Amino acid sequence: MDADNHVFVAWEEHVVSQEKGRCVVHYYLKNFSGELILAVVGTEKSVKHMIYVVSEDYLDAYGHTSTINSETKWRAKRDVVEWLTLLISRHRRSSTISNEKSFFDEVVDEDSYAMTGK
Repeated sequence: MDADNHVFVAWEEHVVSQEKGRCVVHYYLKNFSGELILAVVGTEKSVKHMIYVVSEDYLDAYGHTSTINSETKWRAKRDVVEWLTLLISRHRRSSTISNEKSFFDEVVDEDSYAMTGK
């Protein structure tokens, strides 16, 4: 299944280890039913330097794309947060658009009805 077709409603950050030199952080995406999938793993490489990679769980569930694959790495937390937020905002944007379309379709149907005199 492609992540673009999956509904993510939130993301969560879980600090797995705070041991100096071994800090590990997991970022999860939460779907509509509340299930969490591990999306990104952050590992401290040196003092104040983290590497963030897409998790195998995420890739197994949603596959590789041209922009996200097993080689995808980030060096800044803000880039990870931006990507996770983008996945969530795609759902919000598409729901808003589909709601507007449904409203528009109803208005067009009512106008058609009025114009044809049915």
